[in-house]
Amino acid sequence: MIRPLFFLLLAAGTAFACSVPVFRYALEHWEADAYRVTAPAGAKLPENYVVTTGTEPKIELRQPKSARNDAVIWSAPFSEANVAVLVDSPARKEIAERLGNGESAVFVFLESGDATKDAAALKTLEERLDYLGGVMNLPKLDDQDIKNGLVSIPGDGLRLAFSIVKVKRDDPAEAAFIAMLLASEEDLRGFNEPMAFPIFGQGRALYALVGKGIRAETIDEAAQFLIGSCSCQVKEQNPGIDIAMAVDWKQMVKDQATPGQKLPELKDMADLLPQTVTIDEVKTEPERPLKSDWKLFAAAVVLVCGLLIWKRFWTRPA
Repeated sequence: MIRPLFFLLLAAGTAFACSVPVFRYALEHWEADAYRVTAPAGAKLPENYVVTTGTEPKIELRQPKSARNDAVIWSAPFSEANVAVLVDSPARKEIAERLGNGESAVFVFLESGDATKDAAALKTLEERLDYLGGVMNLPKLDDQDIKNGLVSIPGDGLRLAFSIVKVKRDDPAEAAFIAMLLASEEDLRGFNEPMAFPIFGQGRALYALVGKGIRAETIDEAAQFLIGSCSCQVKEQNPGIDIAMAVDWKQMVKDQATPGQKLPELKDMADLLPQTVTIDEVKTEPERPLKSDWKLFAAAVVLVCGLLIWKRFWTRPA
């Protein structure tokens, strides 16, 4: 459920304020906590799980140690199929892809199974997020925060965008994911209502909006927190709990900071290649015979020589 007290506590942490939006700071700096799993000897799981060997052929999932909850939140017989359900799911893949494309947050809409309630809540969420996307503005990044490495992309590289991923409550492929979401707050399992979970950063669930709590005011509060300047850089002093996702977050941040250039399509490459130009043969006038020219030149030489001789011999003093 909503915890307005979170925002009062965050206001007291402004001594460490920075200009980077929460969603971006979380993506770059708040490493996701590892979930704990009990499984038979030899079970191999990704590094974002802490595995303890169990004596029974089953999987038991517990929240990260930071949650201070040792209860089993999901269990299933040990099999490759169930390990796959634990590690990843279609919804988590979609969320990761959207966060990788720079979205500020993805709201997971967990259906209740009541078609009327679900339709009304989803309509409210869709309309409000669409509205917020057109009126909200991201904070202006401080140059010093960029120099200090608090964010790896310039301000114009940030994207303000929210979207929704729908999940059915009884979808077996999402069983472990749903268990993580419902365990994010103590009382969520007791509600048979539609729920919305804003997911941001490295798969962090902010908190749940439940039933009639999915309304304009609460959606606005969540969105404002996510795109607002990070008032406290310590993850544990911010609301939310991490969700296990099969994502290389460091690589995602790197890819966003240095996006690859799109190669030109083959049809466009012709415009980039040197153009071949055909030069028509130059037609020149035929050379004129040189015979007449030599005759004139020889006559001129004889005339000059004759004048020089005449001047030397006939004009000397007697």
